[in-house]
Order: sequence, then C-alpha cells, then structure tokens
Amino acid sequence: MTIEFGPRGIALGLAGVGIASASIGGAQAQTLSTDAAGANSGIETVNVTAQRSSLDTLTAKIQNTPQSINIVPLEVMQQQGVATLQDALKNVPGITLNAGEGGTHGDLVNLRGFSAGDDYFMDGLRDTGLYDRDSFDYESVEVYKGPASTLFGRGSTGGVINQVLKNPQLYPIANFQITAGTNDEGRATADLNYVLGDTSALRVNVMGQINNVEGRPFAHNQRWGVAPAIAFGIGTDTTFSLKYLHQQEDNLPDYGIPFVFGKPAPVPRDTFYGLPADDRFAANVDVLAGRIEHKFNDWLSISDTARYGRYSFDSRQTAAIYGSANCYAGAAPYAGAPLCTGAAADVPVTTFNPLYPVAGTPLDKIDVLRDRPSSEGVIRTAMNNVNLTADFNTGFLKHTLVFGGEYDRETASLTRFTNQNGQIIPTPLLDPDPFETFPGHQTVVRQKPVTKTNTLSGYVIDTVDIGDQWSVIGGVRFDSFRAKFDQNFGATHQHFKHTDNVASPRAALVYKPTEDASVYFSYGTSYNPSAENLSLAASNKDLDPEKDRTFEVGGKATALNGLLGLTVAAFDTKMTNARITDPVVPSLQTLAGTLHVKGIEFGAQGHITDNWEIVAGYTYLSPSSVGLVAANVKGPIPNTAHNQANLWTTYDFDDGFKAGVGVNYIGERNAGIDNASFPGTVVTAHAPGYTTLDAMLGWQVNDHLSFQLNGYNLTDKYYFATTYFTRPGENHTVPGPGRTVLLTASLGL
Repeated sequence: MTIEFGPRGIALGLAGVGIASASIGGAQAQTLSTDAAGANSGIETVNVTAQRSSLDTLTAKIQNTPQSINIVPLEVMQQQGVATLQDALKNVPGITLNAGEGGTHGDLVNLRGFSAGDDYFMDGLRDTGLYDRDSFDYESVEVYKGPASTLFGRGSTGGVINQVLKNPQLYPIANFQITAGTNDEGRATADLNYVLGDTSALRVNVMGQINNVEGRPFAHNQRWGVAPAIAFGIGTDTTFSLKYLHQQEDNLPDYGIPFVFGKPAPVPRDTFYGLPADDRFAANVDVLAGRIEHKFNDWLSISDTARYGRYSFDSRQTAAIYGSANCYAGAAPYAGAPLCTGAAADVPVTTFNPLYPVAGTPLDKIDVLRDRPSSEGVIRTAMNNVNLTADFNTGFLKHTLVFGGEYDRETASLTRFTNQNGQIIPTPLLDPDPFETFPGHQTVVRQKPVTKTNTLSGYVIDTVDIGDQWSVIGGVRFDSFRAKFDQNFGATHQHFKHTDNVASPRAALVYKPTEDASVYFSYGTSYNPSAENLSLAASNKDLDPEKDRTFEVGGKATALNGLLGLTVAAFDTKMTNARITDPVVPSLQTLAGTLHVKGIEFGAQGHITDNWEIVAGYTYLSPSSVGLVAANVKGPIPNTAHNQANLWTTYDFDDGFKAGVGVNYIGERNAGIDNASFPGTVVTAHAPGYTTLDAMLGWQVNDHLSFQLNGYNLTDKYYFATTYFTRPGENHTVPGPGRTVLLTASLGL
C-alpha cells in the first residue's frame, strides 16, 4: 500500500513495521493495521517517490520533482537507532563529514563535494548555528541535492539538508524509549501527544543522553532537549501551529590525530592529543517558530512561517599542530637531520617550536604543539517566509504557481581568545600526554567581531502540466543580501559593509511515460556571498558572490506494484569564480578558481516484498579544481570521495522478530595538499577509504513493549570519519567509533 506524505501518512506507515509500531502507541498501531472490515491488512509501506516534499515551494510528488531528493523517514531512523543528524545522513550517498576548525564544531558536511556548513534547514527555514543536532524531534530528514538558491537563497551549491520536525496529531501518542550501550551510553526519550479538541492537539518530545566514544578515551557527549508543539485547526481550512525547540550540550570534543607525510599518523585509535582537563564544547539552542496556513478555496492557499532562533556556544579544544622550525642548532638528533647554517631562512628548534616533519624525519623524533584555539559567541536569527499558491488553468495548460517572499536577519557576536600553542611544551607525536601541564583555559581576548546580515527575497515558481505526460517548471528568485562587519576591540578597528543583489533562475522539463515513472532534465543555480557563513574579512569584503550552475538528467520510478522506489541521476556542477588566494597580493582573495564535480547516483528505497525492506544508494563523483593549490594549478577538491555506497535492509519475520543489516562504504578522500613535508614536491594528503558493518535485531513482545539490539562497526574497523586540512602544519582527522552495541526498550501506552 502506498501512502501519501504527511504527518498522518507517516504515522500510518509506521503502524505495521513491527518494532517501530510502539512509537504511536500499541492500541493505535493495532487499529491502523486493520482495514475497514477489521481484517489484518498486512505491513504498511511508505514509498518515498510517491510522497510529497514538506516544502511549500515544491508542489509535485517527489517522483515528478526534477531533482535528486533523499528522504530518511522516521521508520528507518528508529530501526538504526539514530540519535543525531549525522547518524541519519549515513543513509544519503554523496555526503562526507568534515572536522572542525578553530573553534568550529557541530554538524559539518560536504554534499556532492561542496561544503554545506550553512545549508541546514528546519521545516524549510535556515537553521544557522553551531551545535550537534539531535534527532529526537525528527519526523524525517530531507536532502535536496544540487544548486537550489531559487528555493533556499544563498548557499546550496551541493544541496541542502532539511530537518522535518514532528507535528501534533489528532490521536494519542505515548511512547517512551530507554537505551543503554557498551560505550557507557544512557539515553531516554519520550514522545507524548495530547488531543485537546476536535481540531487541536499538543505534542511534546523530550530527550536526555550521555555517552562516551568507543575506542576514543576522554571523548564524551552529554545533552538534553525538549520540543513542545501545539496546533489548532488541524484538518480544517485554517491551521495554526507553534513549535519550540530547546537543546543543550556540554561535550568533551575529539579533534583526532594529525596527518604526517600525506596520511594519518600511524598511531593506535586510542591516541589522544587533547587536554581533557579543560577541553569543552558547549551549546545552548532555542528556536521558536509559528506557522499559519489558510485555504481560501479549492485553488488558492497561503502559508506564513516565522522563526526566532538563538544559538550560543563555548568552544575550547586542543589539537595537534606542527611547528615552523626547519633546522637544529646543536648536534643532529638523528642521521640526516637538517642543521642550522646561520642563513636568514634558518628557524632553529626551540622548547616551544618543534621541528616540522620534513623528509627523512623519524616518527619517534617528531613532536607536535598543542593548538588551542578558543572562542565563544551567540548567533541570533529572525526570519519570516510567506507563500501564496494558486492552481488554475490557462487553456489546456494546468498551472501550480507559487509566489513567495522571505526576510532573514542574522547576527553573529563572537569572542576569540589568544591561542596558547606557544605556551605549552610540545608532546611526542607517537605518545602524546593528555595530562600535560598547561596554563589554564584561555582568557586573553584577541578579537570580538560582530557580523550582521539582512536578506530580502522574492520569488515565483510555476509548474505547468501539459497534458498527463509533460511538465515544465520555471522559477526565479531575487535576493538582496546585505552584510555588515564591525571589529571594535583592540588597537585595530575594522568596519566593512557589503551588498549583493542576485537573481537565481531554475528550469526543468519532466516527461511521465506512465503514472509510475518520470524522466527529467533540470538546470539550477546558486550563489555564495563572502559573508554567507556570518563571517566577513578584509580579504573578501569587495568580492562578488561565487556562482555556480548544475545540469542534471535523471529518472524516477516505482516498481513491484508501488512497493519500491527507484532513482537514477547524472549531474554536472561547476563554479567558475571560486574564492582563492590572490597570487599577486596573498593577503587578499580573488574570484579566479574553478570547482567542478560531475557524477552519477543510483537509489532504491521501499520494500522488495511486504516483509523485506531496503534503503540503498550509490554515488560516483569526479571532482576537480583549479586554483586551490596555487593559481592556475589543477588539483582535487578536499574531502570528496569518488565512490560512496550505503545499504540498509531489514526483514520482518511476522512472529514479532525483525532483523536488519547495514553496510556503509566511503572510498579514499583527498584531505588536502601538503607541500612542506617533502620540499619541492606537492603531496596530496589522503584519508583512506573504509567499509563499516551494522546490524539490528528487534523483538515485539506485545502491542506495548519492544526491544531492539543495534550493533555498529561490528568488525571494529579503525577508520577515519572526518577530516580537516587547511595547510601542511595544521590538519587533523578524527577516527570513527569502535565496535558499539546498544540495547533499546520501547514502551507505548
């Protein structure tokens, strides 16, 4: 049975999936899994291609939407024991994880080879903020791939990630979950829905979690959150909803291990370069959103969504970093060691300046500094989005026309502290001391930048159906993006202003040979202003935005009587004015770089039989760049794997038991360029590829109680999940967790 997308539709889809049924309560699950005559109707299934997007601006079914879209539904997240957004994104090919830089933490990913650090959305509005997003209030996760500034405004070169939150429902929900794990994890969640009247309801989700990271000593996470939502007029022509999200976290972060000679340092997985006595990443998130929808008649409707957000963070962490010394003033500590000659270019080794590991340096002779960037700050956002949707005919043409407007104001007030890397005695690369003496946490302020942005947008998108088989989609958005930067601290005050007025077009053609299949060709654009990440500098304040375009051709179909959705796409994304270092004035940037990614993607999601479910995807990317290494020099795009594949499949045995297995593969990634380890040569630093194996066993005891056992990285693979590489002397890669097993008990009342 195919079910249309929507809060009610998702609930129906969960009703008969065995262990997940407790999420809507035992009695409700039993009711929903029977037909009108009361007979058992079998397992319900949600076919992703038959769903509709949660966005007001995409009006067709996903099957007829000319864009690669991956949806991770609640059912799959429950089966996998997903607790964070990054966990959910393992089901989406084409995504690689980035490690933090200089106090940056939270969710950082590359999408189709391009950074998506500012491309997180929540219920269709931008979710700016540095924090680790928990999934406790998720209905689903939507990933829209390819440039889409027509839909989302700035950014979105590789695509965007939209978190769809849970809505109040007109039936009771009382679901509780408790999880314990071999990583000393304790997690508890509750999902409660109260029916207040014929058309109103209140829903509350809560979460608390504490855990270590298997194989990584000292790394530790703890967070809690609450997400109440209330809605009035459910199912009527006028609905109003109000949602609030509060999440706090206080973690001991992990900045991994450094690269050496173009690859991760050959140290055991439990090697830790941080200083746990002081390292910390804390975040406090408050988001309040209101939405009103009104249907005037059968052809005209309007929606308006407003949101206020406040994101504060406090980041103190320690990472390994290399010194800048290039010679020894005394006796050579090993054969072939470079000795100082008295030349002006000599930088001798000192107590706080260890030798950079040049060619021939034995690993046991390498010391690393303790890089200790520290920052704190508050990001505030206020935004409003309104959409007017009209369905009408002009002759034989059927139109779905969306007029929209958006206002977005964001402010980042930051404090950056002086780094202590020249005050802490270096530690051996092969045997770092996590308990080394250090001068306490940073208190000396070096910068207090304030960046403000204001964006005023208007757009129109028209979907024109020409008969039953053809559709043409066209749209354009105009953004007026204004940024202001003020630095009033210290001896040097800086004040910049910048304005970009950008039009973003979008066009596509869809052919539907049958009701169950479509073929499309699309063209999309996006732009990236200098201040898109709420940061503006003297080096880029006068630059126009980066711009890119994508051509994509693809097909979508349902098979096996609507049980299984299949997708295929080939795409070509090119940015011809990427920001790179100016070769004439190195202190400035210039729009002279090129980033180019071509690729193909395959996907399958749904059921092979009523009992056998599958989520699978594969992406091949061919990335290339010009100018990232040096002006006019070709090179790779960092942290982009050529090959990536994912598989999650489960089987329901109809006797209360369910089993699942998952495989994730990411090929070798270019982490960055190293031109100092071997002077006179260019070395591409790599993070090796890896494959991880996960599994699940579930037991539905009765209509109210179920247990689920999840195992992750069952082969205990030592792999590197995230990378950061800005230069040969500053880089790191973070190992993924070792073998971890979690047991979850679910109670639905």
